[in-house]
Amino acid sequence: MIRPILKKLNVLVLVLMSFLVTSCFDNKDPNTWVVGTSADNPPYEFMQNGKIVGFDIDLLDEIAKNLDKKVEFKNMEFHGLIAALATSNVDMVIAGLSITPERQARVDFTIPYSDSKIAFLHRAKDNFKTYQDLSDKKVGAQLGTIWSAIAYDLSAKGNFKVITLSNNLMLVEDLKSKRIDALVVENGQAAKFIELNPNLSKFLVEDLNSSFAIALPKGSNYKKKMDHAIKSLKSNGTIEVLKKKWGLY
Repeated sequence: MIRPILKKLNVLVLVLMSFLVTSCFDNKDPNTWVVGTSADNPPYEFMQNGKIVGFDIDLLDEIAKNLDKKVEFKNMEFHGLIAALATSNVDMVIAGLSITPERQARVDFTIPYSDSKIAFLHRAKDNFKTYQDLSDKKVGAQLGTIWSAIAYDLSAKGNFKVITLSNNLMLVEDLKSKRIDALVVENGQAAKFIELNPNLSKFLVEDLNSSFAIALPKGSNYKKKMDHAIKSLKSNGTIEVLKKKWGLY
């Protein structure tokens, strides 16, 4: 008797789940983009007075305005963003996201909207000049980012240990409290963290750079339109204005 009852319950659960998923899909506003981001990366995206702000946020708003769309930002951990996109929990992702072959196998990218340089953030009094100065030290990097991949690549040359966490702000706190000795971030992020924490400093890795783009589902119908919008925002000077607004030079 138990098995038939369990089978009926399983069928009922599946029907209810199907109804809920369908209802959510049907109720979704086709004119609103749900955009995944990770609001722990100033000045690109971060929390201010309970609201997600930053260069990437302003940029996506401008693109949406260009294409007559509304935007709803969804804050989540960086390492879960691509998975959220792959499972249709978000329509796109903007989060200082670098184009890599591994990511390109799972998602489509718009054309780059910004280039970036790699920096090592550290306590100013330590006076590090290159990653070779970090021998036997602990270097932090955000989980799932290109910065963590770079940290691991350089660790053999610099003879340092890599520590990864899911949140950049936690890593900065670990740096300030001496649990790590340096942190690999993007140069604009490093500058913002130094502005907020004057006892920190940075050095660049001149021969390494990256490009940021917006991630879309494979075969997205929005790619061509968004590429065109990004080109327009570059040519009319909007992106440069936003860079100056958020201290990205």
